[in-house]
Amino acid sequence: MTRTNAARRSSKPAVRPKARATAPARDVFRLSRSPSHLLRRAEQFAAELFARSDLRDGVTLRQTVLLAAIAEDEGASQSDLVRTTGVDRSTLAEMMARMERKGLIARAAAADDGRAKSVRLTTDGRRRLNEALPAIRAVDRALLFALPAARRAAFESILAEIAETADRQHAEQAPAPMKKAPHRIARKARRPAKKAARVRRQSRIA
Repeated sequence: MTRTNAARRSSKPAVRPKARATAPARDVFRLSRSPSHLLRRAEQFAAELFARSDLRDGVTLRQTVLLAAIAEDEGASQSDLVRTTGVDRSTLAEMMARMERKGLIARAAAADDGRAKSVRLTTDGRRRLNEALPAIRAVDRALLFALPAARRAAFESILAEIAETADRQHAEQAPAPMKKAPHRIARKARRPAKKAARVRRQSRIA
């Protein structure tokens, strides 16, 4: 190779390899960053702490919550307790049936609505609640002590705001009470008059 050819080759710009196209970053779902999953984990943690308490008779954290809700609002309806506890209606109905069979609660027709049931604690139910309260207070302390002291009040406030938002949404989605049609109301009002007329006719015949 001559010097001239070598000089020409050395003066040519170096060819750089083509850069590979970078793949778009994937939006990976991580449970460790999911608020709903983390709330569920916290609930499991609380239930485990409660289960390790010295309580007997197999009382659960959810049953204690229901007993506390009834004690806080004696005579509440099942719909009221659904809103207070956050337990869905079918699960709550099953829980209440079991607790009624155990003699922990008593149900009766509500004074203002015969179709609804008002719920109250029995003597055994109130005793069971009083026995469980130290355990549930210990669970609450354990949850708060998992956080630095400076963040505990904010944690409680955030949970309360989420619960209030849920209450508002439930209230907005609740179906409006059905109103009786005017003709049905008038028909019902005429029934006593018709009955009285029938009684008068029968008395004349007699």
